[in-house]
Amino acid sequence: MKSAQTIKVLALVPLGLTAGVLLLFTLGETASGDWSGLGHLIQLLPVIFLVWLAWRRPSLAALLLLALAAIASLSYYGELAAVTLTAPFLLLVAPLLLSAILLFIAGRLAQPA
Repeated sequence: MKSAQTIKVLALVPLGLTAGVLLLFTLGETASGDWSGLGHLIQLLPVIFLVWLAWRRPSLAALLLLALAAIASLSYYGELAAVTLTAPFLLLVAPLLLSAILLFIAGRLAQPA
């Protein structure tokens, strides 16, 4: 049970880093006078919800993270993409995938045998 908690905390680190990047964008753009930077707060709300859900129900959060990562990766590499963008993929999609994998492991370890 202790190892499941540890893995769950490790799974929250990439989500926290994603939230930190979004807050950095918000503060930087808003401080420079561009009020559209507040739009990053809209992107931050699902991340905060996923952090809460990951703590309460890691397996369900992992499924949602995988779905979001699939949708986001289509926007960067699928038919919807105008150009291939590796940097946004690494900043936004890779942390979702890493968190999803760790949350699946934590959910499996937390289940009674």
